Amino acid sequence: MFFRIANYLACRSRLTLALGAPVIALYIVVCDWIMGIEIPVKTKIGKGLTLYHGTGLVINGYCEIGERCVIRHGVTIGNTLRPDGTYSGVPSVGDDVEFGAHSIALGEIRIGHRARVGAGAVLLRDVPDGGVAVGVPARVLENGKEQSAA
Repeated sequence: MFFRIANYLACRSRLTLALGAPVIALYIVVCDWIMGIEIPVKTKIGKGLTLYHGTGLVINGYCEIGERCVIRHGVTIGNTLRPDGTYSGVPSVGDDVEFGAHSIALGEIRIGHRARVGAGAVLLRDVPDGGVAVGVPARVLENGKEQSAA
């Protein structure tokens, strides 16, 4: 709820951003500094996000996360630094996606609707709708068959 209020104030207009600055600052102090949850206020997140044991989370502010997703502790969703010094894009997360504890999704990838990312997985490639990604680097299991994701 706190994120939704801060997000509304930050994204609605310059006026709401200015008037809501104290609320946004409090959100940053409580979430980032005290709880260890780094979700920038302008991140696009669908309805029904569930954070289980929400410590140590890092979500890039340019990520788009679908509805009814589940994110467990220690998850990172972000970009990568390329060899030429530029940054990659960020993951796009579909609806009803579930991230296991300490999983990582990096780069300009798509994580399809109803996908599952296993605990500790390092995801660097797309996951199709309904796919399951496990391991380091992540392998994608689709319809019970293993496919290479790295």
